[in-house]
Amino acid sequence: MKFTLGSEKRLKSRKKIDRLFESGKRLQKFPLKAVYVVEPMESPGFQIAVSVPKKLFKRAVDRNLLKRRMREAFRIHQHQLELKQKLEIMFIYSTREIQDFARIEKAMLVLIDSLNSISNDSNSEK
Repeated sequence: MKFTLGSEKRLKSRKKIDRLFESGKRLQKFPLKAVYVVEPMESPGFQIAVSVPKKLFKRAVDRNLLKRRMREAFRIHQHQLELKQKLEIMFIYSTREIQDFARIEKAMLVLIDSLNSISNDSNSEK
């Protein structure tokens, strides 16, 4: 199994990101927030984006460090996502302190488990 996070798995479309914030649902596990949209008509899979607000971290080097940690935590555990629909997800860092990788990884695992149950629950409703 490949553990890469290629460009087809990255959420880059401005329209999709805007729709994510307009009609997306939210999850939170300190220090991360997840905003997601379920696309039931499309093939199973996911696209992700990560964000660290400039309001919380003025220095780009700090924002980039945290974005790398969030992407790496997701990349390592992406195989645990068992999706029956397409998910578009944005992970947002939500605290002013720089957390270590282990803390970010734990939060990412909890969010991945929540996304699994959401994807599976919404599929069983149909």
